[in-house]
Amino acid sequence: MIAGSRFFALAALLCLAACSPATADFPVMTEGEAQKARMDLATKLYSDCITAGARDVDVNNDAAGSIANRVVVACKDPRNVLLADVAAFHQIGHPKFSIAQSKAVAEASIATAEDELRRQAVVTVVTRQLAEGGTPREAGVIDTDKSLIEQKATF
Repeated sequence: MIAGSRFFALAALLCLAACSPATADFPVMTEGEAQKARMDLATKLYSDCITAGARDVDVNNDAAGSIANRVVVACKDPRNVLLADVAAFHQIGHPKFSIAQSKAVAEASIATAEDELRRQAVVTVVTRQLAEGGTPREAGVIDTDKSLIEQKATF
């Protein structure tokens, strides 16, 4: 009798399971969540581009700020992807804004992050210049050789 009641209980559970709607293994993302995920990835790629550029660029014979600016400009493609993703994300949250308004918001948002990334690139370049036995290059100074500086001072 006990075996028979276990069978009926198991059969009842299987019937309930068969009648219940299937649940997704993964929650379905909303449009905004999906766009945020794309935007987060684009932000990381842009940041990584600038970080890698500052780490790998030639740091000789130029000011750290000039080198950092070149690194940022070289990352134009990931920046453009990020710009499009930020504008698209803004459009989802503010559908009444024009595309031009969303692009302006995106440009301002990226500019804020870009300033910090540029500062970090300058620090990386200066650190590398010091580590390579040199001194940080100043704007307008081509050679930091002491004898050349002394020659300039005598004029």
